[in-house]
Amino acid sequence: MSVTEKCKRLISGALSLILALGMCSGVSVQGHGPVAGTFSGSNAEKTDLFSAHFEKTDAAQVKFDHVAAQGVCAVEPRVDSFVGEFTNYSSDDPVSVNKELTYGSAGETEKALIDGRIATKLCAVSTPGLPLEITFRFSKGIQPKAYYLTGAGDDMRYPERVLSAWKLYGTNDEEAEEWMLLDSHEGVTWQQNNETKMYSFSNSQSYTTFKLVIEKCGNTPTTNPNVIQFSGFGLGEEVKTTGSGEEVNYLYTSLSEGPSYNWAARSGAWSGVSCLHMEGTTTAKAAKNYVVLYDGLDIPVGENTRLSYLVFPDIGTDYNLSANDPNYAYDFEYTSMYSAIDLEFSDHTRLSDYKAIDQYGNVVSPAAQGEARVMATNNWLQISTKLSTDPELVGKKITKVLAGFEKNDATPGKDISVYFDDVEIFEQADPTVENLADYVNILRGTYSTGNAPARGLNVPIVATPFGFNYWVPTTDGSTDNTPYAYSGAEARFKGIKISHVASNWIGESGTYYFSADSTTRDYSAVGNAIRNRGSVFSHENEIAKPYYYGVTLNADDAAAPNVKVEVTPTEHAAVLRFTFPAGSATCNIMFDPVNERSRSIIEFNADKTEFHTTSENKANGQTTMHIVGQFSQAPVAWHSAGEGSMGMFQFAPNKNEETVIEMKVATSFISKEQAQHALLMEIAGDEGFDKVQAKALKIWNDTLGSIEVVGGSYHERVTFYSNLYRAFVYPTSLAENTGTNEQPRWQHYSPYTRKVVDGQFVYNNGFWDTFRTTWPLYSIIAPEKASQLLDGLIQHYREQGWIPRWIAPAGTDCMVGTNSDNIFADALNRGVTFDVEAAYASALRNGSVYSVNNGKNSYSGRAHMDGMVFRGYVPQDGVTGGWGGSEFNFSWSMEGSGTDFAIASMAKYLRDEAELGSEAWQKYNDEYLYFTARATNYVHLFNESMGGWFRAKKSDGTWLQTDEQFDPTAQGYGYCEDNAYNYAFPPYDGQGLANLYGMARDRDGQTALGDKLDEAYSAVGTANPGSWTGHKENWEGRDAKQGQIHMTNQPAHHIPYMYLYTDRPWRTAEFVRDTLDRLFVGEEVGQGYLGDDDNGELSAWYVLSSMGLYPLTNGNGVTAIGTPLFEKVTIHRDDGHTITILALGVSRENKYVQSLSVNGVEQTATYLMPEVLQRETVTLEFTMGTTPSKTWGMKGADMPPSITEGTGRPQLLVDHTKTEVSTVGGGGNEDTIATNAINTEKLFNNKAHDANGYASWDGKENGYLIYHFSSPIQISMYTLTSWDAAHSPKAWKFYGSMNGENWTELDARSNQSFVWNINPTDGGDKYTRPFAISEEDQAGYSYYKIEFENAGQEIYLAELELLGGEFAGATKEALLAAIQEVEGLTQANYAPESWNALQTVLKSAKIVHEKEAATHEEIGAAISALNNAVSSLVRLKPAAEKIEAVSAEIASAGVKYESTKNATGEVEGTVSNLGGLTPGSYVGYRCVDFDIPKGSFSTIILTYAEKNNDADVENSKVTVHLDNLNSEPIAEFVRIEGTGDEWNTFRELTADLKQKGITGVHDVYLKFHGATKPVMNLHSLIFGVDDTQAVIAADLKHLSGDKTMVGIGDKLEYTLTAEEGFELPDTIVIVMDGKTLGEGEYTYSKETGTIVIEQVTGNICISAEASSSHEHSWSREWSKNETYHWHACSGCDEKNDVGTHTPGAAATEKDPQTCTVCGYIIAPATGHIHHTTMQVPAVEATCVDKGHRAYYTCFGCSKLFADENATEELTEADVTPKTDPTNHVGGTEVLNAKDATYTEEGYTGDICCKSCHAVITQGQVIPKLTPTPTPVIPVTPSEPAQNPFNPNAGSDTTKFPFTDVPSDSWYYSSVKAAWENDLIDGVTANEFKPNATLTVAQTIKLAAALHQLDRTGEVSLKNGGANWYDSYVNYAVTNGIIEKDYANYTKAQMNAPVTRGEFVHIFHGAEEAYKAINTVADNAIPDVKTTDKFAAEIYELYRAGILTGSDAKGTFHSASTIKRSEAAAILLRMFEASARVSIDLP
Repeated sequence: MSVTEKCKRLISGALSLILALGMCSGVSVQGHGPVAGTFSGSNAEKTDLFSAHFEKTDAAQVKFDHVAAQGVCAVEPRVDSFVGEFTNYSSDDPVSVNKELTYGSAGETEKALIDGRIATKLCAVSTPGLPLEITFRFSKGIQPKAYYLTGAGDDMRYPERVLSAWKLYGTNDEEAEEWMLLDSHEGVTWQQNNETKMYSFSNSQSYTTFKLVIEKCGNTPTTNPNVIQFSGFGLGEEVKTTGSGEEVNYLYTSLSEGPSYNWAARSGAWSGVSCLHMEGTTTAKAAKNYVVLYDGLDIPVGENTRLSYLVFPDIGTDYNLSANDPNYAYDFEYTSMYSAIDLEFSDHTRLSDYKAIDQYGNVVSPAAQGEARVMATNNWLQISTKLSTDPELVGKKITKVLAGFEKNDATPGKDISVYFDDVEIFEQADPTVENLADYVNILRGTYSTGNAPARGLNVPIVATPFGFNYWVPTTDGSTDNTPYAYSGAEARFKGIKISHVASNWIGESGTYYFSADSTTRDYSAVGNAIRNRGSVFSHENEIAKPYYYGVTLNADDAAAPNVKVEVTPTEHAAVLRFTFPAGSATCNIMFDPVNERSRSIIEFNADKTEFHTTSENKANGQTTMHIVGQFSQAPVAWHSAGEGSMGMFQFAPNKNEETVIEMKVATSFISKEQAQHALLMEIAGDEGFDKVQAKALKIWNDTLGSIEVVGGSYHERVTFYSNLYRAFVYPTSLAENTGTNEQPRWQHYSPYTRKVVDGQFVYNNGFWDTFRTTWPLYSIIAPEKASQLLDGLIQHYREQGWIPRWIAPAGTDCMVGTNSDNIFADALNRGVTFDVEAAYASALRNGSVYSVNNGKNSYSGRAHMDGMVFRGYVPQDGVTGGWGGSEFNFSWSMEGSGTDFAIASMAKYLRDEAELGSEAWQKYNDEYLYFTARATNYVHLFNESMGGWFRAKKSDGTWLQTDEQFDPTAQGYGYCEDNAYNYAFPPYDGQGLANLYGMARDRDGQTALGDKLDEAYSAVGTANPGSWTGHKENWEGRDAKQGQIHMTNQPAHHIPYMYLYTDRPWRTAEFVRDTLDRLFVGEEVGQGYLGDDDNGELSAWYVLSSMGLYPLTNGNGVTAIGTPLFEKVTIHRDDGHTITILALGVSRENKYVQSLSVNGVEQTATYLMPEVLQRETVTLEFTMGTTPSKTWGMKGADMPPSITEGTGRPQLLVDHTKTEVSTVGGGGNEDTIATNAINTEKLFNNKAHDANGYASWDGKENGYLIYHFSSPIQISMYTLTSWDAAHSPKAWKFYGSMNGENWTELDARSNQSFVWNINPTDGGDKYTRPFAISEEDQAGYSYYKIEFENAGQEIYLAELELLGGEFAGATKEALLAAIQEVEGLTQANYAPESWNALQTVLKSAKIVHEKEAATHEEIGAAISALNNAVSSLVRLKPAAEKIEAVSAEIASAGVKYESTKNATGEVEGTVSNLGGLTPGSYVGYRCVDFDIPKGSFSTIILTYAEKNNDADVENSKVTVHLDNLNSEPIAEFVRIEGTGDEWNTFRELTADLKQKGITGVHDVYLKFHGATKPVMNLHSLIFGVDDTQAVIAADLKHLSGDKTMVGIGDKLEYTLTAEEGFELPDTIVIVMDGKTLGEGEYTYSKETGTIVIEQVTGNICISAEASSSHEHSWSREWSKNETYHWHACSGCDEKNDVGTHTPGAAATEKDPQTCTVCGYIIAPATGHIHHTTMQVPAVEATCVDKGHRAYYTCFGCSKLFADENATEELTEADVTPKTDPTNHVGGTEVLNAKDATYTEEGYTGDICCKSCHAVITQGQVIPKLTPTPTPVIPVTPSEPAQNPFNPNAGSDTTKFPFTDVPSDSWYYSSVKAAWENDLIDGVTANEFKPNATLTVAQTIKLAAALHQLDRTGEVSLKNGGANWYDSYVNYAVTNGIIEKDYANYTKAQMNAPVTRGEFVHIFHGAEEAYKAINTVADNAIPDVKTTDKFAAEIYELYRAGILTGSDAKGTFHSASTIKRSEAAAILLRMFEASARVSIDLP
């Protein structure tokens, strides 16, 4: 805003009113209170020393003494001041209206007009009707000569509400209605919010009564407005004008009503009605301004002296989501923020001279505050400082208070506008906090209003963690979704609300309000009292904690003065307490359901002490909420308001003491009876408010105590625990205990089945947000609670077959991606236990099934599964169905890659748990490989141009936008809630991502990714809504001041951690710390966030990041390392484990990790594997530093894990079938198929659901399909997509062949199913299942065949894919075809720049084609590059042909593509067009070709639509420009008229071209002008041709011509003139009408330069070059550039001897490569080249011996390298010998074992290294013994097994008893035979537990039994002795089976799991000799060397065929445990020689 504009604003501004009020005596202006305290939740006593609120009632008045100014200026405005306001209003009825009005909310009545507050207003809604008469009455007559009207704070948002015509009357006899007209106005317009207009009038008479008659409203006047509003009216003596109106050389400082525009809260001063304003403009680089506000102070500075104030950096513009350019006034230098309140001391030094810091750690001086970047534009912020933070200040005396501005690098011409309020100096000690819950401020994040730039958008929730109900205070800013608005020092309290709010964006359900009233005694008016309730309170009188909320209403409140309302919660209930002051007129408790009032009920017992009411606010499947309650005393009456349960209970007041009413309340969604049950269970009869509060406090202390932090500032601890609270509020529980506290039974009302069902159930969670941080946080710190929450989440799947994306409580269609998949996968890998099979099924269904609902509601999963599975992405055109329609298809694609990553992670986990080789193992393995491959589908959307971007694609594979159209700052165009910058860094495959950027930028990937991140953080942070207008996220992101990275929204939250994949990992610390320090400020005034908290996700980000942890690759349990904020963090997990994080000395400067040790072991890796944080105790110890480490995290191996390994392009798995394939058999160069199916084309159309049907086999014979590729392709996997479950295939075989005759079986399947057991969708799920081909069987085949075993069964299939590597089918033939296709293009059709880029790619492709040994990858990459270059071609747009408007490559923000069905007019059918063409917008069309053979362009025609009512004929205009927007217009369209009643009638509009004879290729711009209304919607443009005129285009060098136009058919005489120093040419070339003219068709005279053409037939081009008229003087020295050299003429610019450089010898270390002709340096000297010597071999490091890695040395410089090519340099530290504490040698031993007794627990002992004695595997605690005949034997890691039990004694041995040994299992025969021969027992009579782990004692028993059976033919040994196993041990020792040492084993050692090696050792002694049947060479077993412990016995049993290994290679796993099923097989082979197995190890 210019100085002049500011001056104008102030002249008519409400500032003058405030100044005038300050001059009047006896004026009562009620002010808001200041901000409460310096500390959030402080309990320290505060002593005020000085305060200034800039009100007229302040004790000290502002001086405005400018003491220092330079580099700034301002205009001292001429200000209208209102003098002598009359305030003696009548006490009875001071103001009234002439009709009954409906008001906008409580307090918005006519009384607000005279309350002295601009924050309050009259707001009459529901079409109040005009004229409206407002009468003002005075206690005695007054004689006014002036009056003022003040507008409302949102007038500019609602300009139709303002007053535009009125009359003012006066009278002394109101009843007689004898009114005197005093003044009137019409056509008044308002320019800003809260504007005050002052008027003078002549008047010589006194009146007691005045009437304001409002006749019209709206800046566009109307007599029937929907709403009327304004905030103030007053009568006074005169309007006085002061001020010079001249420029001054300082910043103008004055009192003001406050900012007109507050983006997150109400406008105006923070407190009261005025504040301080400092404004002006910078004029020089060094700019400063200091003004003394108050002097004469004498305040000593002590240890606890503090200064606080509020500051508001202003840009003087409203927040407008639809603004065409949201950045037009935004200051990206943040000039106004370089401001602060300053103090001067008695020694004339100032606070700004010292280093005292504020609560955020920033120095309190104007310059330092600006550099800190903590303030946010158009937002208030409180700054407070303890002055003793600079010890030098203690003892000084404060004498002055100043306001200062200082910026030493200012840009001249920058506007400055900053407001200050509530300056306070006080004494206050540091707070002491005894309860962690008291750190929490639940009001953080409530400084927000709906769809405006938010500071949290939170609801202040009082509840238990993950509670059933939320108890929420509501204010006058309330809506259901944002019930509390912290927008100033005061607010209006509307009550305590029972809430189940999900977020601002998702609907509420189950709501009810309770409030208090102490003045309503007219019980006929109860309804109005309730509807209009709203009691004023100050935040000073409010306590807001998780366990308690209390507020005392203001003493001057009209409804409930000094009444106190409190609430404290239990899980399903709460106690409310109402305290009425002594002498209250009445004591009323209000009941109001608010929503669905008429449908609710109220009932109560006889004495009204108990009540039952209901809430009928139902949303998303919710049902009636029953509310029951009890009063602590009986009310005297119930007064109904006549609507359902709306009314009030009246209690008798006490005259002499407080009246305290406690109300116990409980709720249920099941029944009234269940609510009563909950109340009785959770609040005992004798428990009152205080006891319940104490219990709630303990719950929160325990919950928050799960993390203890040491260090950090008070602000940081408040932020940490407040954020931890927010993370523990969501999700909400729907479960109710229908049992007892001792024996709970959890049930809930299902929003899906609409029945009461068993189980946990959670809701109120949007997974697109919360999967990123909140759920991983639960898994890390509270795995047992996470288990319960996950069970409640899985319940959604159990009840309806899907887990929706947003649950509240049933699913809502909101956001993109099925991110519950990530939640489950991450929790699983972090060790959380839950129903994994059900969770995996839900995820698999999301990723595999197309549902008929296509992602649109609860009953479906991922959207766009119809085609995304097969394409690998969702096209941005023509594909709708998911949330956002087609707007966010790009994001659906990217989220799909992330959720596929998670599904793969779960599949791998389940595969590894399954029996190797089993059907389950095979299925999980198929899915693991398939989804891992799909997780790299993000590559499909990577465009290498412009340095690499992820961009939306269309269905034909081309990009949605050309490079010219693409703007990475724009939201929309596929990007959900953000832009290309914030979608540039998908986290799941960091190595692959780096590789992509490396290829796009032709450098190594780590560097390229680092550069990309740096560019994003350093880009200008402009807000660009793009195609997603009307949303706030881009504004919030801009205020983060982190370039284009928007840490204010979820897509960016992982981005700082992506630096861990780069060559600069330390930058993670920089940007994480920057975010922690700046984006979580302002909790003192209801802020605390920048952006939406979204169910605690942003809060959890803070908690995790401040601990130095982050779940970057969310889904695999890996934790990335960032930078700790606190010196010590202790996590007390709820499973008893402890995580300690130490970072001693950490600070804002010491933020860089230098080293990290995990349990004492140092690591340089920047991540922790999942098992690390699952250990019973783990300590992470950081060493921090002030500079980045050169070693930590710097190696490639230090990066977090990725899908991609190595430096190549991430490998895609693609379908190699073609959509169009013929059904003729075999051979040829085209793909073909042969089959006995019908409709086979459906199998290859990339659709899971084709409305026209499916492929089918009739079942008369086995179905088959043969696919023939024109060249061999290696297929690694195939997929089948069912049409429905009933007709899906069950068994088949899959073959490959080179000739179509000889087939090799590659895969065979049987017993397959495509059925979903839960809620199969109507018509059947289209389920895509993958089937992997083993690596051994993969090869390149030309033919593939699938043969179904389906005789008698019809098969329907929707799709079949044959998947292989992306370039598996890339051949030179295909490359040649692509090359030839490019060579067939015509250059003339394309813009030169894009054509040249294509030629460069073409050249590279030809090199690959000519390379004999080119790989498939090289060939495929060349083809891909050609395709990308072709799709990036910019086609020329002929100017004479219609140019579609939507083809614009360039557009301003807000312009959007639309499609409109044309009603009438020039265009038929559906019309594509551009909308959003508002004044100031523009569009541009690249490369418009104006060259035509005949005619001249003379006009431009637009086809457009304009709604009649929106047409702004007088002001609208469109200008047309060539090549840039600032060029002179070539045409203008003026007075744009409407085309129809709606935007669906298109007409043509023509304008003449001002510039004639346009030729060549130009960019064409259209710029739209007007006032405020849209100018038009544009369909197309075309340039008209005048075919009577020919254009003369001259290509002349050193010549000029004399004409540009000539008539067609006319004779042309054209004269050439040579430049000075040149002669006319000998010859010329003329082309006319596209033909080159020959001799005789024209004449040319060299003497005169005249050209004559007798008859012109078309456009003419004359080419000629003049020759020099002087003799050339060629230089002897060569002139040269990068490519050529030449001799130059000294007299002209002619060149001679031009030639290309001839390269000489290659550059060496010392000499460059030069041109042998001219000496040009082609390549500089290389400098030193490293020459490495022989490798220094590696020496293995062990736990006791030092070793080092292999390395090379350079003999030239002695540097060290990791490879012989010297690409990776090493340091001395890298090769210094050191031990490896993880490489244990010398065997192991068991230490610290201890037997359990009946009184003490035992310990199995730690497995320790014999060499270094370190613990390798920790033991386990053995429970105390219990007197039972069957003690439990602990076994790990499998399920516990009990003592062996012999089922054979006395039983029928012919019946095999074990039900858990399936007859089709691989071990069935072994177990059965061993049991029948008494070799092995069950765990119980009917359980064998095949997967249980065998113990040492059980192994000895089996060996002894085998030995005895072999010797005697029977087993007579029995359990016996002190221990059950003693008889077997004694027998085994006696018979030499085991060593004597075993007899000394403790019970713990005997009950420990046996390793596979020790098992063999024990069993080996059971027989004397073993006959070898296999040849197994020494060291042939991969993991058993002949020198290993037990190796001799292991090799002997391999050779005997008793052992075979776990895989084809014979791997043994000697150190792992052994399952009982495996032991049975070995036992049988030991006993029965015929069961032994022949093996052949490689």
